[in-house]
Amino acid sequence: MENASKALIMAGGILLALIVIGAFILMYNNLSAYQKIGVTDKKEAQTIEFNNQFTTYIRNDVRGSDMISLLNRIADYNTRKGANAEGFQEMEILVSGIDVNNLKYDTKNDEDFIKESYTQENISTLLKEATNLENTYQTKIIRTLATNINKIMTSEDQKAEIEKILKNSVDNYGGLKKVKTDIAKYYQYSQFKRVHFDCTESKYDDKSGRIIALKFKCNNKLN
Repeated sequence: MENASKALIMAGGILLALIVIGAFILMYNNLSAYQKIGVTDKKEAQTIEFNNQFTTYIRNDVRGSDMISLLNRIADYNTRKGANAEGFQEMEILVSGIDVNNLKYDTKNDEDFIKESYTQENISTLLKEATNLENTYQTKIIRTLATNINKIMTSEDQKAEIEKILKNSVDNYGGLKKVKTDIAKYYQYSQFKRVHFDCTESKYDDKSGRIIALKFKCNNKLN
């Protein structure tokens, strides 16, 4: 009788232990499931936040000034943010169909500052060159020079006309020829900001859901 009682007590203890162990396993599984849901929700939120930077450009009639902002975002992501991000994939961009001559003041003599197309490989060059011009002359001054390009180029005294805006000697900027070339370059950049682009394709990563490629074609409508 005593042995039977001990056996029952042992069986009860084992049963209780199994119940406790089962409870812990159930709690662990539930916790793991909640954690997985949390990780998934976080990733989805990050994907939405990432895509929101670019979805506003997925439309027709994107103005060139907005295109510059987009190119800046992509260049920044690819060179600085993206390189250090987990699962980084370079963002691809193609901007094509730009009528370069449509952006020039003098199609016969002006150097090509704007290219017919841009990809992620050469957008940084455009942005850097435009920034260099703005830093050299100050943004307000180079914009004023570009805005007044017709008055400057048709003036009998181009040097005086330019120096009136510069409030400085052209010799401090490499001479008259150099300054005129820079004005013509920045004029093209200013015109680029006025043309419109249509988004022709957007591509998303199958696994992450992030935008990984955008294509635009210039409709060469100035506004």
